[in-house]
Amino acid sequence: MTKNRLKKTIFISFAGIIMAIIAYNLWAYQGTLLSPFLTAAGTDSPHKPLSEVIKSEVVGPPIPNLLLEVVKSKHTLTLYSGKIPLKSYQISLSKDYLQDKRMAGDRRTPEGSFIITEATSYSPPRRLIGSKLLLLNYPNKESAMIGFRERIITGSDFLAIEKAVGENTTPPQKTPLGGSISIHGGDGPLMGNSWTDGSVALYSKDMEELFQYVPVGTRVVIKR
Repeated sequence: MTKNRLKKTIFISFAGIIMAIIAYNLWAYQGTLLSPFLTAAGTDSPHKPLSEVIKSEVVGPPIPNLLLEVVKSKHTLTLYSGKIPLKSYQISLSKDYLQDKRMAGDRRTPEGSFIITEATSYSPPRRLIGSKLLLLNYPNKESAMIGFRERIITGSDFLAIEKAVGENTTPPQKTPLGGSISIHGGDGPLMGNSWTDGSVALYSKDMEELFQYVPVGTRVVIKR
């Protein structure tokens, strides 16, 4: 191989690596980068801002009897005030989203009743998460009972999870049942609807809107 040919090969290889990095970051950040152009693109109904919906329904803020309901088969997250649906958002879930989560790494979205235990903002936004994240208290007591019965976790793991759930705090996140299940931003139009590791992902613009009205302690129901 001549010197010029070697230089050309090195340049092409280097350029390929740079392009791959740029492509990955555009994909991973697209929910945030494109959010100014996707204000309603990820929203199911109604398309008007949540602030206007709340005013028209005369429910606050703060929203009384607040509930978030995730229906996995429909890929929707709906915000309720009591039995009144205020607004629905299109969401992305995990690869094996129709199955209930059982353990770390199974890439399933859990089912059941949870509460939000932590609310986190990121500046600058994080890849695949965006700028807002609401952490759920997974594993909950039901998941822990199943895990203990199937010998996935130990008795001490179960008791630690039970204690956290009883105190409405974040349960242990490093047991074999897994953790870090949240509602966050970072979704985008080219990512499909099954790309998370188990969490619920919204378009970043939608998540930033939702985040304003959903405090720690809010109940979240996830069903098939």
